[in-house]
Amino acid sequence: MRLHRFHISETVGTSTELTIRSGELANQLRRVFRLKAGDSIVIFDGSGSEYTCAIASFFGGDDGVVLDVRGSARARFMPQRKVWLFMAIVKKDNFELIVEKATELGVTDIVPVIAERTEKKSLNEGRLRKIAVEASEQSGRGDVPVIHPIQTLKDALISVAAEKALDPIVFHTEGGRFDIEKLSDSAPLAVFIGPEGGWSPDELDMFHAANMPVVCLGPQVLRAETAVIAALSQVVFRL
Repeated sequence: MRLHRFHISETVGTSTELTIRSGELANQLRRVFRLKAGDSIVIFDGSGSEYTCAIASFFGGDDGVVLDVRGSARARFMPQRKVWLFMAIVKKDNFELIVEKATELGVTDIVPVIAERTEKKSLNEGRLRKIAVEASEQSGRGDVPVIHPIQTLKDALISVAAEKALDPIVFHTEGGRFDIEKLSDSAPLAVFIGPEGGWSPDELDMFHAANMPVVCLGPQVLRAETAVIAALSQVVFRL
């Protein structure tokens, strides 16, 4: 039987026993999954390893849990290179879906971007981090992507310029043909995807001024969340 898998903020290292002071995790183990002392789980700490543990005890009601570490192994999946997703903010549920799927596909950093055609200007960053954690737990990923604070497009372009190693690519319905063979196999990527309605003419001028290639995935007009999955799938599964 496949064991339930949980992310923890503590570093396991060579520890054989862990005391995790997290009421949220303790409640999840006891109340949601109905686990008890002696039951086994898998935990991961973002290091690329995952650890099989036995629940030793709960303490303080649901204040925390003590785990006995029984063994370790490499996680099923770790991103092979840095992929930053600069995603224009879309409707709440759609953006949450984007975070979930981007996590599953191996994005390392997610930056919500306020674009000219963005209708919603705010997001619940705490909820987005929780969704990223849950997607990492479910997918067998050995780390959790970083959810960055919201940026304007201008600030996002400055961020990319500051990270000189980032290889940028902008997706737009009226861009040039996307030739995946032109992408480096290993260079960190900065992927820009626009909101409903796409990038505005002024924003496209900003990308061109920054010498960022603007490309399309095909003749069809894709929803923002579909474009994310399609674009990232090509980038990730090329490796």
